[in-house]
Amino acid sequence: MKRSILPRLLAPYLAVAVFWIGLSNAWLTILAYHAQILYWAFRTERVGFRLISKPQLLLALPTVLTGPLTFFVLPFLLKMSLSDWLLAHHLSGLSFMLMIPYYGFVHPILEQMHWEPLRRATPWAHPTFAAYHMLVLFTLLEAPWLLFCFAILTAASFLWREMVRHSESLGVPIVSHILADFGMVLAAWFLR
Repeated sequence: MKRSILPRLLAPYLAVAVFWIGLSNAWLTILAYHAQILYWAFRTERVGFRLISKPQLLLALPTVLTGPLTFFVLPFLLKMSLSDWLLAHHLSGLSFMLMIPYYGFVHPILEQMHWEPLRRATPWAHPTFAAYHMLVLFTLLEAPWLLFCFAILTAASFLWREMVRHSESLGVPIVSHILADFGMVLAAWFLR
């Protein structure tokens, strides 16, 4: 693994360690992570955006099921109340309402911009991408479900890499990621 990509691989871990685990603040966590993404984006190669065709867009559609699946399955996987977990990380009321569009639209775009060059550089990017999410979820989900989420997120990272490889665009992974994240955050809103 190239030494220069290690800080980029560790960017979400730094944000999560300091602001999620240390300060229990969701907004500070995501903003610190995104600030690092923007920092690295200006220092490294640019990722191209191209229009995607309708057939390519169909590849992203299965992720629209993430929201309904989260809504119906999540209550059975929790080891603590979702509303208590959200409150513990300063996500309630207006704070959570603002997080819905930010997490649902801004976050997927920035995260895909950040991880695509890393996925091209090393296969370790896939499990590294999945593992940082486990640091966020470990207080919410039981251990077997953390392993399941890790496997799903690792597979999603591989699939996003293949989508870029076939379409030569970040468009399909971005749409896929938006559908998944927006669905999850909306499901959490209705479940809280």
